[in-house]
Amino acid sequence: MKNGISTVKDLVVFAAEEYGEKAFCRFFRDFEICQKSFVEFKEDCLAVSRYIKTIEKEKMHIAFIGKTSYEYVACLTGMICSGNVVVPFDPNISVDEACQLFEDADIEMLFCEEEFSKKADEIGRRYKRLRQIVSLGNWKWFNNVFIKYSSDSEYASLSDVEIDPQGCALIIYTSGTTGERKGVMLSNSNLVSNSCYDTYKSREGEVSLSILPMHHVFCYACDVLKLLYDGATVCLNGALVSLYKNLLAFQPTTARIVPLICKSILTKIKIAERKHPELSKREVADLVVGKNFTQIIAGSAFLSGALIDEFEKYGIAARQGYGMSECSPRITTSDFSEDHKYSNGVLTGVDDVRVVDGEIQVKGPSVMLGYYKKPERTAEAFTEDGYLHTGDLGYIENRHIYLVGRKKNLIILSNGENVSPEEIENKFVDDGIIKEIVVMAEKDSIVAEVFPEEQLCTGMSKEDIESEIAKIVDRVNASLHTDRQINSFRIREIPFPRTSTGKIKRNYFNFEEDAKK
Repeated sequence: MKNGISTVKDLVVFAAEEYGEKAFCRFFRDFEICQKSFVEFKEDCLAVSRYIKTIEKEKMHIAFIGKTSYEYVACLTGMICSGNVVVPFDPNISVDEACQLFEDADIEMLFCEEEFSKKADEIGRRYKRLRQIVSLGNWKWFNNVFIKYSSDSEYASLSDVEIDPQGCALIIYTSGTTGERKGVMLSNSNLVSNSCYDTYKSREGEVSLSILPMHHVFCYACDVLKLLYDGATVCLNGALVSLYKNLLAFQPTTARIVPLICKSILTKIKIAERKHPELSKREVADLVVGKNFTQIIAGSAFLSGALIDEFEKYGIAARQGYGMSECSPRITTSDFSEDHKYSNGVLTGVDDVRVVDGEIQVKGPSVMLGYYKKPERTAEAFTEDGYLHTGDLGYIENRHIYLVGRKKNLIILSNGENVSPEEIENKFVDDGIIKEIVVMAEKDSIVAEVFPEEQLCTGMSKEDIESEIAKIVDRVNASLHTDRQINSFRIREIPFPRTSTGKIKRNYFNFEEDAKK
């Protein structure tokens, strides 16, 4: 492995030796910005590793439920460094679903934030295999752990554990856009292989704002593990409502976000531009994202070329990457050159990627061990020669991937025509009044459901909104083959249900009935 790094613990130690007292993590504590260096992060992670060994020496499956905080990141990483298996969950998970998934994941211990304590107690009463619940909210308690189990303590040797790089280290439950939840098993080797590459390297002095929920491997691998390897600084945003306050407080240079947040940031900049016509475009952007913010790395969904072009006007380079939890998660990484700026990223070079019958398939060190306790589903996920079915349709050009849509979402009309709904939907992402759109088949014709952008519809009647959307649909239809044109549309009064990374839960509900709720 690169630089002798074969486990997450190796990576944490490497970063401390390579970058020392340089700032690794910044976060708010009692309304002030606090900072932890690469050395301090290593020490805190290993202290947690020792602490957990005083509770149980054997390997455990440990659940994490909470919003992103320094304690969350240090604990999650420390548990992996201890050789245990970590299973992070969405902090909005219900008690019923938690009990079901805890059973599926064989959870024995739970770390959770104080806000989740009532639910945790209920889970403990119903799920009898849960041995201990620890609060992530009490940072003073964790500070005592960091001191008590430090490298200078009597417990120092407890962090000297032998870790199998190929053994399961992290179980990530997929978002379930079609309802089924599967536990993706990732090894230490998967995680570090997918983070220790140089195809994309953080710039000198890079400061990244971590915005996405940490229970997704996209956030953990990109905002923690990759930045450890690169020697960059991560600032923890916490709750999404704090985004614009924290952009100005931390003054980051970049952020890894989903396109839904990209569009929100651009809307915020345009509103500021209307209020301050005397300012240049970059000066307006400074009011919203800070003076240092010049890069956006987007993942999880399609980022349109028009959005990329629009951000460029404000001095912000926006690019896409592509991946999935089953690939730890990156298949490509962002390319900030001009030649391929509309692509879904350049191949990292870590894995072998091919296209068969239009589907992207991946084989290599980043690819998961399988789905936990689901051997049949695991077998279905791979080809006979060991390549992972991504289910994504696209093509590769000059080592860059260009996505077309999802295989499972294809609309097959009675005339035999195969239509990718995403290909049509992506033509609408830049029309301000259309915030969300889903294309589907009904009675052998293509229809669309639209949720308008509320901020841009203020003062408009329902008829005006329908008329404006009809014009946009007509314009898009003019660019489409007859078989791919939208025959009708309806307007929703509520947003589409989404996963915590912003993906619409397609096929998860009845569109027509849900729109009326």
